[in-house]
Amino acid sequence: MKLVVSELITTLSQTVTITGEERLSFASIRPYIYMHNAPAGTFTLSVKSGAATLISKSFTSSEIKSDLTTTDDYAHLWKALIFDNPFQLGKGEYELELSSSGYSFSNTSYIGWVKEHENRFNDQTGEEVSDFSGPYSYQFLTYVKAK
Repeated sequence: MKLVVSELITTLSQTVTITGEERLSFASIRPYIYMHNAPAGTFTLSVKSGAATLISKSFTSSEIKSDLTTTDDYAHLWKALIFDNPFQLGKGEYELELSSSGYSFSNTSYIGWVKEHENRFNDQTGEEVSDFSGPYSYQFLTYVKAK
């Protein structure tokens, strides 16, 4: 397995477009995260509309290890960021931003955001020159009304 990873140096961000006409209720976002040597710090994924942060959720390297029930310092996973209350987004463009506090990038210890180049969940617009120019991988988990 080969992973295409962008290292978190200051921030990583990506525009997300929701095309449906009805508002969606989200329970969770799952970015595909790579952990290299369990760096210190707190990492935050935010959903933004313009300059406004609509919702955000933080995690640490320790939580990644706990999620995987491991003591390993190297891992990759769909990190489930579950919100206390659902949030809604309507049709439009939003920014997903991965940032940090108490963290300093190092070649020997960092967090990264994986760019899937196989089995993608999300559509991409525009031309992709290589696997390295692809979108960051994420999943929105939504509530669905029972019929």
